[in-house]
Amino acid sequence: MVKNNINAITENEFAHWLFNVPGIGNKSIDKLLCGGMTCKEIYEASEGELKEFITSKMINNLMKSKRVWDFEKEKEKLKSKEIEFISRIDERFPDKLKNIPDAPFAIYYKGKLPDPFRPSVAIVGARFCSDYGRFMARSFGRGLALSGVQIISGMARGIDGVSQNAAIAAGGSSFGVVGSGADICYPEENIELYDNLCSLGGVISEYPPGTMPKACFFPMRNRIISGLADIVLVIEAREKSGTQITVDTALEQGKEVLAVPGRVTDRLSDGCNMLISQGAGVALHVEDVLERLDRFTFKQVSQINETAKNQKCEEKKHISGGCAEKTELKNVILETLDVFPVNISQILESLNSKDINLGVSELMGYLMDMICSGTVVQDGAYYRKRS
Repeated sequence: MVKNNINAITENEFAHWLFNVPGIGNKSIDKLLCGGMTCKEIYEASEGELKEFITSKMINNLMKSKRVWDFEKEKEKLKSKEIEFISRIDERFPDKLKNIPDAPFAIYYKGKLPDPFRPSVAIVGARFCSDYGRFMARSFGRGLALSGVQIISGMARGIDGVSQNAAIAAGGSSFGVVGSGADICYPEENIELYDNLCSLGGVISEYPPGTMPKACFFPMRNRIISGLADIVLVIEAREKSGTQITVDTALEQGKEVLAVPGRVTDRLSDGCNMLISQGAGVALHVEDVLERLDRFTFKQVSQINETAKNQKCEEKKHISGGCAEKTELKNVILETLDVFPVNISQILESLNSKDINLGVSELMGYLMDMICSGTVVQDGAYYRKRS
C-alpha cells in the first residue's frame, strides 16, 4: 500500500486520482460531487458514505485505487512529459466545455489552452481529401489565423492537419484535440505539426498520458473540438463520415455550422453539399466565416492585449526611445489603412511589403491602442481610419 502525505496534496491532484479510477466515468464523478463532497472528501470517504451515489463495483475499484495511487509519482510523471491536468473544479478549465452535453470532468494538455478571449473556429473534414480540399483548408486556415482566429481541429490526416499547419505557418494559434494521450503523436506523419502545436498552441486530450489511439476514442473527442469552437467549418466530407459526428455535436451544443460547397459529382463534397441543403451556412471565403462570428466575440479579441493597452510608457516625462519607436510604427500602420475597412490579413500583407514583420497578436495590440486613441475604428473583423 502506497503511503501518501494527504495534507500536501491539492484538490486538483485528488481530482486527477478520481478521474483515473477504473470504471468511474464523468457521470459517476458528477453524482459524487453533486452529493456535496470535494474530491479530497471522496478519497477519505468510507464505503458506507459512497454507496448512496455509486455501485458496489465502483466502490471496490475506488478503494483499490486508493491503495495503489502514488500522488507524488503521478505528479512527477506529468511533469516529466510537460503535461498539465485540470478538472472542472480548476479555474483554468475552459468555460466552453463546462456545460456541453457529456462534458468531460477533466482534460490533459501539452502546450497551452485556447485563449477564451479570442474567437475560435473548428476546421474539420476528410482525411483523404482532394487537391481542392487541401487548397481550401490552407486558404481558410491561413486567412482565419491572420485575422486573429484560433483554429481548433483533430490533428488528423487531410483537412485537419492541412488547416492547422497553415494557421501555424501564418503565425497564428492552433489546438489539436486528440484521440490518444496528449504525449502521443498520431498519425506519426504529423510529428512536425504536433511539435509546433505543443510550442505554438496546444494538444488536448481527455485520456491519460501514454494512452494509445483507439477507433472508439475519436468520435468522443469530437464533442471537445466543437465545444471549444465558436463555429464549425466543414471542408470536404463524404455523406457518411466521422465529420458528421462533429457536426452533430456542434448542433447539439448550439454552435453554428458552415460548409464549403463542392461539385455535385464529387463524392468528397457530398457531405458539405448536403449540409448546405439542410440549412448550414455557405463559406466561400474567409470573410464569410468572419462575418458569422458574433461581433461581440471579436470585441473579446481586444482583451488579449488589455494590459498592454492600458499601460503608458510610465509617465510622459519618462518617454523612452522604445515608446518613440512604437509611435512611429503606429503611424506606419495608420498609413496602411483607409476609410474603407480592411481585415488583419490585408494589414499584415501591406506591412510585409514594407519589410515590417509583425505577429497577429502584436498587430492586434497596436490596433487596440489606436482604437482607444480614436485614430482607428473597428467594425467587426475590419479596421479603418476614423474619417
